[in-house]
Amino acid sequence: KLHDVLCGRGGYINSHPGNEHFRQLVEKRKRVYLAARFKQEKRLVANSIVSDIRDLEGRFLAKNSSTGEWYDIGDEKARDKTSQ
Repeated sequence: KLHDVLCGRGGYINSHPGNEHFRQLVEKRKRVYLAARFKQEKRLVANSIVSDIRDLEGRFLAKNSSTGEWYDIGDEKARDKTSQ
């Protein structure tokens, strides 16, 4: 899907439209995230980015190395990716 965020490395993943949009959202909130003094504040910023993607029916996907199928990593791991 257009708004899916693919987890992993490589040109294909970086150039995926969902990943490009995700990076734009992260960039817009970067200053607020870095200014946050408490972990809970940083978590709220990360949550808002994950929510924005989910609201567009986007998913955070990783590839199963055994089957080659993509699966949704869930909100907790999506927040971790957002907070990197």
